[in-house]
Amino acid sequence: MPKQKLRRGFVTEAHWWASSLRKEMKVVADAPLCPRELAEHLEVKIIRLTQLPPFNERELLLSRKAGCGFSAAACFEGLKAFIFLNDANDPKRQNSDIAHEIAHILLRHTPVNPFVPGGKREFSPEDELEAETLGPTLLVSEAAALRAYRLINASQHSLLSLSNEWMVTEDVIRWRMNAVGANKRARAAA
Repeated sequence: MPKQKLRRGFVTEAHWWASSLRKEMKVVADAPLCPRELAEHLEVKIIRLTQLPPFNERELLLSRKAGCGFSAAACFEGLKAFIFLNDANDPKRQNSDIAHEIAHILLRHTPVNPFVPGGKREFSPEDELEAETLGPTLLVSEAAALRAYRLINASQHSLLSLSNEWMVTEDVIRWRMNAVGANKRARAAA
């Protein structure tokens, strides 16, 4: 199966979203973005699964059993968006999940039934790829990824300590530094 590709110009669009939202929220360009603050800014309510009254499916969604990997889902009531979040996950993972679902909302992806019979998830591969790209870009902008590289390269932070301070997974920081070519850009500037 061929690897899915982003539509032409999408990476530029993702950088625009990350930059524009930071300006709106008065967040420094090279700082990480808190997805919970972004959700509040966009008036997107986050509903934690543990807030819901007990029911069989809730316990399944909160469990970490094989075959059950629910993280979050963007849902709509009319034009109003909200996010169901599995708050049993690690807080850094929750931040990635929130950013991913906000990406779907910002990009106005067509809402689909989050589950089909048998508990399988239903989604558009193109929409998922865009959310998988925009979500981390919202969390760690191009400027933030370059700053992360400089901090780690200067031994002012390790990847782990920066991940803990920014509340973003190490994988997201690493992916964003690679995506913006931080290493190549640092060598070119030297």
